[in-house]
Amino acid sequence: MYYKEETFDPENWDEMSLLGHRMLDDTLEYLKTIREQPYIPISEEAKNAITIELPNKGDGEVEVYNLFKEYIVPYSVKWIKPDFWGFVIGTGSPFGMLTDMIISGTNSSAGAGPMVFINKLTIDWVKELLEYPEEGGGVFVSGGSEANFTGLAVARNTKAEVDLKAVGMQGVPRKMTLYCSDETHHCLERSVELLGLGNDSLRWIKTDNSGRIVIDALKYSIMEDRKEGLNPFCVIGNAGTVNSGAFDDLNCLADLCEKEGLWFHVDGAFGAWVKLSDTYKHLADGLERADSLAVDFHKWMNMPFTLACTLVRNREAHFHTFVYGHTAEYARGVLELSDDMLRNPHHLSLALSKPVPWLKVYMLLRAYGKDKYSKLVDQNIDQIHYLAELIEKEPNLEITAPVASNIVCFRYIYDGLTEVDVEKLNRMILSELWKINLWMISDTTIKGKYMLRACNVNHRTKYTDFDVLLKQWFRKCF
Repeated sequence: MYYKEETFDPENWDEMSLLGHRMLDDTLEYLKTIREQPYIPISEEAKNAITIELPNKGDGEVEVYNLFKEYIVPYSVKWIKPDFWGFVIGTGSPFGMLTDMIISGTNSSAGAGPMVFINKLTIDWVKELLEYPEEGGGVFVSGGSEANFTGLAVARNTKAEVDLKAVGMQGVPRKMTLYCSDETHHCLERSVELLGLGNDSLRWIKTDNSGRIVIDALKYSIMEDRKEGLNPFCVIGNAGTVNSGAFDDLNCLADLCEKEGLWFHVDGAFGAWVKLSDTYKHLADGLERADSLAVDFHKWMNMPFTLACTLVRNREAHFHTFVYGHTAEYARGVLELSDDMLRNPHHLSLALSKPVPWLKVYMLLRAYGKDKYSKLVDQNIDQIHYLAELIEKEPNLEITAPVASNIVCFRYIYDGLTEVDVEKLNRMILSELWKINLWMISDTTIKGKYMLRACNVNHRTKYTDFDVLLKQWFRKCF
């Protein structure tokens, strides 16, 4: 006796087509009208509608979509709105959404066919955009955290003084140390911990008033660790700090790493893309000298989540770090390695099962071209400088950190307030702004001073949105 055979394909393809067109039209209408979409805290009715016991029998596609449209979409955080500058997230795009749809629809995989040479081509395009050496390689990963983790993993294995894949961190002859500024993103610390180095091995070097790592302090820390018999192996540079958008002197760091024999890793999760700018690309001078570089596409490039890349100058070192088994026969000799093997994404990051993130990058870069992205990078930075000008004109506002790129830090002040009172006041202002649009702007603390923060990677933002922020929303807080 045979039971009815199950499948996820619909019994009626015409009905599925109608639902698909409805979902597509609804999403495009949502994007079209996103400027007018309000932020609404989730209601109890919505929570109750969403929260059910795990069903044995499903509600069906139409009912689940109706639930999504009525009880999830209206209450979602609107970080794709034009007035969202709270976090470096990115806002996506209509064509990006469509590329995601067709990639999911075909359930494409990385294994064979055109995806292989599209991956190779797209990595070459990324290197060209960032002026990274042609001999380098790279791999697409999920986000900035994984991109940084991947680069540091190669650095650790390359500089460990032992076959780390064989003996692990327990077998290193000297404790390994690495260095970053005190403005470095917390995901680097997490990478250090997960790589078995321990966060005690990470030296947080002070920054100057511009948010850049102090080179003399860095040199001193390396020297002291060498005196203690430790193994300094890596310096992490910032191409755009998350607090203030500051760029370390990457050329100076590269010179130091060459002299000291250290690996030079750069966290360029969002800031690396200033390389596309005709006006501001000098901020990232020296980026191309990094041994490894982490960049995101779902931030300033406004591509769909989740999408990032690690570039590594030494392709063999990258391959040997992630290929299965330290004694794998095909990994014994560099001379035996083919170009295709060194480019195979299955051998270049933690994940084995991979979708085809590079297809999204390929399609969007091909659709819009370098010039479009270059203009948007310039536009976002120019808009932040415009906001800074508006702030400077306000008698009770002050800019609290140098405006290097696409982030401005500021706060409300007036005479007679203590520092504690100023912080309370600005926290209150932020709370009121979040009632208008959650995370419209954010806050941070730099060198002990609390401040508000606006970061612009938003292709939907117009100059007039910043006029509204200060002249309408900001004043509404009082």
